[in-house]
Amino acid sequence: EASLETVVPRGSSDRVMVVLGEHAGKVSATPAPSPLPKQAPSAPEPRLPQVGRILEREPERGRALVQLGRDAAPQVLPLPYDSICHYLGGGDDD
Repeated sequence: EASLETVVPRGSSDRVMVVLGEHAGKVSATPAPSPLPKQAPSAPEPRLPQVGRILEREPERGRALVQLGRDAAPQVLPLPYDSICHYLGGGDDD
C-alpha cells in the first residue's frame, strides 16, 4: 500500500472514488435483517465506495474540489489528489 499511486483523471467532470480519509466510504445505513438470533458482531459493516465528480482542480495545492453525492444536498469537498482516484465503475447514469 505504501507504494500505491492513485490516478487523477484529466477530463472535466470525470468521476472519482474517494480511497483515503474520512470520506473513503460510508457504512450502509440499514443492515439486512437476519433470521438468526442476535450474536456478538464478528466484523465491522462493509464500507461502500464514495463516488463523486471533480468540479475544479488545484494543482498548485495538490488537491481537487470534489462533489460527493447526487441528492438534494451534495457535499463539495477539497480533497488531496492522494485521496481520490479515477472511477471507471458503473453508475446510475451509465
